[in-house]
Amino acid sequence: MAKDEIYRALFEQSSDAIFITNKERILEANPKGCKLLGYDKAHLKNIPLFSLFTEESLPGFKNALNATLESRSAFFETKIKRSDKKILDVEVSSCTMGDRKKTFLIIFRDITLRKESERLVQKEREILSALLEKSLCGILLIEASGHKIVDVNPVAIKTIGRSKEEIVGNICHQFICPTEAGKCPISDLGLNVDKSEKTIINAQKEVIPILKSVVPVTIEDKDYFVECFIDLSERKRTEENLLRAKLEAEAASRTKSEFLTNMSHELRTPLNSIIGFSDILLEKVFGELNGKQLKYVNNISVSGKHLLELINDILDLSKVEAGKMELNYSEFSIGSVFDEVKSTISPLAQVKNLEMEFKIGPDFGDIKADRSRLIQILYNLVSNAVKFTPEGGKVSVYCNKNGNRAIFSVTDTGIGISSEDQKYLFEPFNQIDSGMNRQYEGTGLGLALVKQFVDMHKGRVWFKSVQGKGSSFIFELPVNGPDEMKKPNNVFNDNATEFGVSAHFSG
Repeated sequence: MAKDEIYRALFEQSSDAIFITNKERILEANPKGCKLLGYDKAHLKNIPLFSLFTEESLPGFKNALNATLESRSAFFETKIKRSDKKILDVEVSSCTMGDRKKTFLIIFRDITLRKESERLVQKEREILSALLEKSLCGILLIEASGHKIVDVNPVAIKTIGRSKEEIVGNICHQFICPTEAGKCPISDLGLNVDKSEKTIINAQKEVIPILKSVVPVTIEDKDYFVECFIDLSERKRTEENLLRAKLEAEAASRTKSEFLTNMSHELRTPLNSIIGFSDILLEKVFGELNGKQLKYVNNISVSGKHLLELINDILDLSKVEAGKMELNYSEFSIGSVFDEVKSTISPLAQVKNLEMEFKIGPDFGDIKADRSRLIQILYNLVSNAVKFTPEGGKVSVYCNKNGNRAIFSVTDTGIGISSEDQKYLFEPFNQIDSGMNRQYEGTGLGLALVKQFVDMHKGRVWFKSVQGKGSSFIFELPVNGPDEMKKPNNVFNDNATEFGVSAHFSG
């Protein structure tokens, strides 16, 4: 009697679900079994045994019962349905009871969480396998202890030039960064990520540059390193080609600048003679000229001076590009510079009946700069303004002081510049191509020289322009020479195009 009570207690108190069944129904179930299936004991006894199994798991359960009859016990896994239709994974132990071969003792253990965990692990393995197979990078999976390679993807196999069987099981240093064997950089990584340029020596003994990263990971409670690398061979070749092309371009540019400099010098001498002798003839030093002679000699003089001006611009640009031009700093007044520019430009403005205005801010004082280059900057900007302003228009030249910066502006009421053409303004030999200004002379060197000379002064230049309404060109220079490089206060504020800095304007 005591033994029956012990068995009953074990049956009732077991943490596993226990059922006594025949092939059709559940004859007895312990509390854990009722809870597992979601039925009370009375209801459970009225349910057909096979109705507890899914359509997919039922054939396996029937086979397991037959196996139990043959060998008196069986152990297997299957799926069952709860009263709420939820499917559970269970581990099953079954055995026949005594001589009653059609009576079974069946023990269910819920393994749903374990199975879900196994499915997640399997999914992670599949994802990892897909990453290894499809990745464009070379990937090796390496044991954290011992640094043996346990897996490798096709890209790494191709780069290393050996079969998977030849790679797996070897120390990673045998293939990756072999020159550092014995002092592996991933040994002390911990949780850090190593990113560096290393090398691979492939099966053909070729040294292949790579960009490598190493990330520590844990897979099924075991520590690994995932080592990824990108073959840099093509990039290195491209970099070498680009560097070689850059050096060749710089050499070509120097050759061009030297050629232009030499040619300019060679052309200047005969041009000065042509201009000088034609001016002597115009002055009638050696006698009177008839009308045709006077006209032709005047054309020679004008054309020669125009060509000399062009050659001077080319020579200046070549010197700047070759780094051979130096600035000669001195202190002088802006007023004297304005007077010189005005006296040179005024005859051109008078021909077109243009209003010219030159203004200097109060208490400006002197500026320290290269006087001749400042005159050249202003002359190029003002002559452009006169050239592109229709008859009866206005050209204004202002100079204001803002802290340690002198801000100059040249504004006209001319044809303006389209937004499409503005990006070409400061490029040498680049005339804006539009029907409005195709009639005007010019080589496109004036603004390029303005930009170069302003840059040499450690200043900046920018502009604003509205097509059909005119343009403003603004530049600023340090008042006290190149040693004073503090950023200026922003006194000008308008929408504009500027090179490398925010735009600020004078009205």
